[in-house]
Amino acid sequence: MARAALALGAVLIVGGGAALGYALTRKAPAGDMSPQASAAMASAIGKLDGDLKAARASIEATAKTIATVQTVRLAMSIADVGTLADMAKRGELAFNPDANETIDFVVVRAGKPASVLVLPQTAKSTAFKGAGAHHVLAGDDIVALNTIQVVVSDPAAAKRENIESAYITVGKVLPLAPILEPLVAAGITGRLELEGMARPIGNLPAGAATQQKPLESIPGAKLVVGTPAAAKAQIPIAVVGAGAGAAALGLVLIVIGLLTGKKSEPLAPEAQKFQTLDSVSPTGPTKLSSTHVGAAGTPSPVDAATSFAFNPQNLGPGAMIGRWEVIRRLGSGGMADVYLAHSKGEAGFEKLVAIKVMHAHLARNQRAVEHFLDEARLAARIDHPNVIAIHDLGKIGNDYVIVMDYVDGVDLERLLASARTASRQVPLDVALGILCRICDGLNAAHNATSPDGTALSIIHRDVKSANVLISKQGGVKVVDFGIAKAAAGARAVMTVAGETKGTPSVMAPEQRVGEQVDVRVDVYAVAAIAFEILTGHAVNLDLASLAHLGVENWPHLPTPSSLRATLPPELDAIVLTAMAFERERRPANCAAFESTLEQVMKRHGLNTSDKAIARWVDNELRNLIPAGDGFASVVSKPVAT
Repeated sequence: MARAALALGAVLIVGGGAALGYALTRKAPAGDMSPQASAAMASAIGKLDGDLKAARASIEATAKTIATVQTVRLAMSIADVGTLADMAKRGELAFNPDANETIDFVVVRAGKPASVLVLPQTAKSTAFKGAGAHHVLAGDDIVALNTIQVVVSDPAAAKRENIESAYITVGKVLPLAPILEPLVAAGITGRLELEGMARPIGNLPAGAATQQKPLESIPGAKLVVGTPAAAKAQIPIAVVGAGAGAAALGLVLIVIGLLTGKKSEPLAPEAQKFQTLDSVSPTGPTKLSSTHVGAAGTPSPVDAATSFAFNPQNLGPGAMIGRWEVIRRLGSGGMADVYLAHSKGEAGFEKLVAIKVMHAHLARNQRAVEHFLDEARLAARIDHPNVIAIHDLGKIGNDYVIVMDYVDGVDLERLLASARTASRQVPLDVALGILCRICDGLNAAHNATSPDGTALSIIHRDVKSANVLISKQGGVKVVDFGIAKAAAGARAVMTVAGETKGTPSVMAPEQRVGEQVDVRVDVYAVAAIAFEILTGHAVNLDLASLAHLGVENWPHLPTPSSLRATLPPELDAIVLTAMAFERERRPANCAAFESTLEQVMKRHGLNTSDKAIARWVDNELRNLIPAGDGFASVVSKPVAT
């Protein structure tokens, strides 16, 4: 009793003194926005960043694809408008621009760029700014541009035509009004600045104080907004009264504590111990989603009764997402941000997880939401150590999240790039061991079933080295089932007609042209990874880029043993057959492909443990990460959706 009175008295005195100090010395706030204005600002920046990231990824892929088409390279050698126009008319450019997209063919003569052809023909040529990504403010629109240099296939002809260089610029127009109008409605004034241009937002008074809100998607771009005028500072009488009262009460409690302290006998150590234990009130973990299941037995997102809304723009260290506490942001993709977080349970239990938080502006798009949730629904059906585990999915407020395993490691693409840069070969046992583990994980996906035993026949469709994570302990996990399909039993968002998703450079021919696919497209992609990891050379087998070479002798790659003399010769046929143009020639599934690789390992006395893979990862990371950074900067792969 005495100790409690003394402690409470001290707290009241300190608190009351602090309140008095604040009330008597505070200054008028300047530049504080209302909660509504701050929310509108965060929403506008998030939507603008997300739209720009998605647009840039789309136009960059289109520009690169068109720039490698052999007919385009030949036509650009002589600035042949007719050929380019005919190709566009026949759909041979793999580009069908809609109302807000353009493609501009440009040649440079005597140092001056000139447009050869603009598609669609109703569009205007964009200002040429050289190769790379650029942005233009045009009234109420922002135009994202990506320019790729074309390597002409007939340099002699280009020289005769005085063509010094050729380029393709793909542009996408993003309307600004829907993004900026909510700012004006919230009373925010200012301007959007990027690359030396500005677009006003409302009427910013001359000489008004401003603050800057940078955009992540464009270096140097920012929203410059006016801040409210400072209010006249006034002494808050209520705070003064409360502070004085609290301090006085604190003095009284201290006196009472001192007078009664001598009469109180302290508890015995054993009693103190049991009192402490009895005072603990453990709380169970909160649920993010219910245990409802759909027709396929996959979790269905619902609003948990105890959920609360959060602002994804303010998810810094210490923020809570359900029962998970954010540690740091791992990365961002076109569909979601990814955060490292840890759960807190009873008895000090903690577990690290990676949490995908869908971009708020996409949550209003039902097809995008279904696409996002399908990734978790499908991956949750796969229980295998070589596939990333999904712990939960659901909805908090208006935001959709997926909670999955956190892999403390790095993706295979970065490891191979590091080795390739330094001309280091991946040890053969490690390379084959990683490939077998990838096959294991994919085979588990292909054979996954619903709770009633119905085969789901999940096909990944985007297997590549960037979607394989390897931990510091040597664990190998296949990730990112964002565009996977299930043949039956689970509803997955199907690709619309004419829409091809995946990575063209490692995509099976039948998938590239939009035909029906089966598990052999994943076999093909694993074989492409095999070529990279065994030879140290990157693969680019985009059918659209290589169509001029035909299908004979596909894949158009040298034999692996010709690039690395120490490889067993039998690997040549195994790897190249798995990438055959006709799917019937490939192994029937990933299990069959893995079996052939295991036979090679057995014949040559190779056996790969997780420890061996971990040693290779550690060696590459020491070269990949600057000295002093340790493993702290190596994180699970960000969103690739």
